[in-house]
Amino acid sequence: MRVFVDTNIWLDVVLMRAGQADVAAFLLLCAARNDELWTAWHSLSNIDYILGRAKQTATQREQHLRDLLRQSRVPATDEHDALFALGLGWTDFEDALQYAAARRVQADVIITGNARHFPGASIPVLTPAEFLTRHP
Repeated sequence: MRVFVDTNIWLDVVLMRAGQADVAAFLLLCAARNDELWTAWHSLSNIDYILGRAKQTATQREQHLRDLLRQSRVPATDEHDALFALGLGWTDFEDALQYAAARRVQADVIITGNARHFPGASIPVLTPAEFLTRHP
């Protein structure tokens, strides 16, 4: 299964935010089933920036990104994907870019903490808890 992981899920892990137990269980299940995890290129810079604001050192931030990249692949996207995202007319362009990247890899599902940020998506959008319930 191709599983596209939104930035906020990785942030739940590295910042140990609420709901982390579901995220950890989701990641363990995907690893056990050899699901393909995918993450958008721009998620890496967003995560680095947010971790910096959380006062993590450059070494800590780099380690988190290396850990993420050991678990997840990054799709090649281009200006066509960016134009598609712009054409969606979504309130949050970053979410539109996430969706465009998920479409690029023909993801079977998008995992996010904010399903409402993907209005009208043709790819199922689930929280980690919903994924665990629907894809045990």
